[in-house]
Amino acid sequence: MNLSKHVLFLSLILYLHSAITLGIGIPVKADLPMLKVPDDYLTIQEAINNARSGEIIFVRKGTYVENIIINKSITLVGEDQEGTIIDGGAKGNVILIKASNVTVKGFTIRNSDPIIGCGVSVERFGNITIRNNIIKDNNIGIQISSSSRNQIYENVISSNYIGIQLFYSSINVICRNFISNNTDGIDVFYYSIGNTFYENMIYGNNWGVYLSFYSNNNVFYHNNFMKNMYNVRVEQTVNTWCYNNEGNYWDSYEGKDSDKNGIGDTQYVIAGKNIDYYPLMGRYYTFTAHFKGKDYRITIISNSTISNFAFKVLTEFRTRVILFNVSCTYSPAGFCKVVIPKILMENIHAVLLNEEEVNATLIDTPDAENSCLYIEYLGNCSIKIVYLELLDLYHQLLEKIYNLNNTNDMLVKEINTLNETLNNLIINWNDFQELFLK
Repeated sequence: MNLSKHVLFLSLILYLHSAITLGIGIPVKADLPMLKVPDDYLTIQEAINNARSGEIIFVRKGTYVENIIINKSITLVGEDQEGTIIDGGAKGNVILIKASNVTVKGFTIRNSDPIIGCGVSVERFGNITIRNNIIKDNNIGIQISSSSRNQIYENVISSNYIGIQLFYSSINVICRNFISNNTDGIDVFYYSIGNTFYENMIYGNNWGVYLSFYSNNNVFYHNNFMKNMYNVRVEQTVNTWCYNNEGNYWDSYEGKDSDKNGIGDTQYVIAGKNIDYYPLMGRYYTFTAHFKGKDYRITIISNSTISNFAFKVLTEFRTRVILFNVSCTYSPAGFCKVVIPKILMENIHAVLLNEEEVNATLIDTPDAENSCLYIEYLGNCSIKIVYLELLDLYHQLLEKIYNLNNTNDMLVKEINTLNETLNNLIINWNDFQELFLK
């Protein structure tokens, strides 16, 4: 049986494995100092008042109508993002942070004062982490004022007047947030300089991003600007809209991609000197692959909707597979540019569309740590990318044998190792046939 047929049999094993689920569960180490609400204290504020610097406050599911002030370095963790709700009661800020080294994660934060309140307000202090929260129905979802070196990531920020506002603030990182249905998605005001925005979905806002009053030298890349009334408004600012020869996805971009690398051939002019020189031809996706105890990122640029992504390690067959579905929403002709860490797949041995092996293009790149694969298709389909470790080993041994210039004993040893590898490969494929041809 040739390799193509072997790969087709290999793909059948995938249906015996459940899909990878990318959740947002928040692990809490039991051996760290921890206070619990409402177990130890009935309210979150009471727990904060009694906490020591460095402690964790764990809040069980429920609705807590409070206006919280965090004035010490603590970690505030909700049991469940949707079910652990802090409601500001339409007055003041829901959470006011007045200390450095604070983390807030795992909550729904809602209902600040509708005119002057914030879901989360950070004043002057730095090294704040706000992650994995739902922040909605506030005047300003998150406000960073005169503060630096903060991280805002993996939040859902929706239905606020302003989603995120930076005010006199620099060197902050805002990434992987879903920012939707706000009047302004992101506001960057008054000399807010050197902030980085990447991998955010900025969707369905009146203004996606609004920059003004000399807020220069901020960097935007790998963001998706979709279905906003206006994507960007700039006043008296010049910023950078790409990084490492890749920019952002703009649903209003009408350029072409003649060299098929996922990057538009012509620049996207935002306003004045604000130019995306490398606009993406499709939406930017990022997925996590767990391998040998570590997490790695696989990224995809595609004009299709990506779903059911999974990374499978079939240990018994020394095989690794990436699989996902694509849905061509806006055009019957689809493409994916897939960037894969070489530690996950040293080579790409086969690409299958709807279980049929097809040709795909490996894009030359100076990036020594990743492989870049360009796949084209028509209509909706499933995609599988296959790496066969034993096949790599076979070719490595074969090359060594051809280059051997040593004694017969060394040659025989290498040949024996080669035969053993080939036997293992044949046994694995025979197991496939026996398993699936019954």
